[in-house]
Amino acid sequence: MPSTQASPVQPSHHGLPGEHVMPHAPMVRLPNGMACIPQHYLSYHHDLASLSEIASRVSFDAHTLVFASQDDHGMYIQIGLIGRENYERGSSVRPRKLVYGRKWRIDADTPSSEIVQTIYLAIKKAREHEVRELLTIHDGASGASSAALSNHLDLPLLARQRQWLMQSRVAYATDAQRVQHVLAGLRFAQRSLHLRSLHFFGGQAWVEVAAGEPAPGRAEEGDMPEFTDLRLCLRFDPSQPHQLIYELMDALIHHSDRHVDETFAFDGFARFSRQIDPRSLARLSIASRPYRRDQGNTTFYSGFQRANYDTDAGRAPSLGQGPLAQRNRRLIEAHPALQGHMPRGFQPTHAPTPFGTN
Repeated sequence: MPSTQASPVQPSHHGLPGEHVMPHAPMVRLPNGMACIPQHYLSYHHDLASLSEIASRVSFDAHTLVFASQDDHGMYIQIGLIGRENYERGSSVRPRKLVYGRKWRIDADTPSSEIVQTIYLAIKKAREHEVRELLTIHDGASGASSAALSNHLDLPLLARQRQWLMQSRVAYATDAQRVQHVLAGLRFAQRSLHLRSLHFFGGQAWVEVAAGEPAPGRAEEGDMPEFTDLRLCLRFDPSQPHQLIYELMDALIHHSDRHVDETFAFDGFARFSRQIDPRSLARLSIASRPYRRDQGNTTFYSGFQRANYDTDAGRAPSLGQGPLAQRNRRLIEAHPALQGHMPRGFQPTHAPTPFGTN
């Protein structure tokens, strides 16, 4: 591996706004011979301008907007999606609608790389929200359809109905007809779902499912083209055929996530693409972390450790009061030798006995 000898002079850093080189930070030399100061030898002081600059260098697709903003509680990233209304299931072409995901809070000391990864995750979760709304289940009793695995169900109500919801419904899926019967009640983005193949092995059912053509309106809009000609391979327990619906949802979300992996880019680089060999990532990561070498640089390393300590300490939340605080206290006190930063306001219920006393 190329040399990682520390530079005797303070190196220059041409990074992102909001980044600052730690005092006396050494350089590292990467496997391709390039010298740099890695992110863990930087400190971060982001504001809305630097957050916006980083967000502007992310690219995904023409229907996904990345917003950087702030309110009384601080800075945040928010995703906007341009698409059609999921709960209107007609076949005509309709005007587009802009919807927003949740706010992802960003602290001023968040490393730039983590900001990019937060945007990546925010896009994935915003799309997952949409995917969950697009899988519908037809209820024969009412004749209506529901996005039963969406995020809009009344969870406190479900908790009160647990006995009814958890009733055993034994109906083995032992042949293709029964599996297709489950699929017949499902639609994804108004596409029908069809069984292509079915095999039983090791007590599991293995199926291949294909999605049909989209509704005319969706086809003309070109809505979610990554799901065109979709085929999915699923495995489920045939003694619980309803699990096929969960496996289908997991596979749809996975398909969406893989689309993000290959399409999401920062400065034109698809960081999460599966075309990148993880072994190359490992080699680069190891070369950028010569901690054993730099421990001997006491002028730098003491400040580096202090900065890491302060950052970790600043992330500790307040314990608070009430039932949640009591439960967290019990969980913490179950580990007498627990290391790390305890929540602010935490005091052990039973103070440790001083060494040497009875």
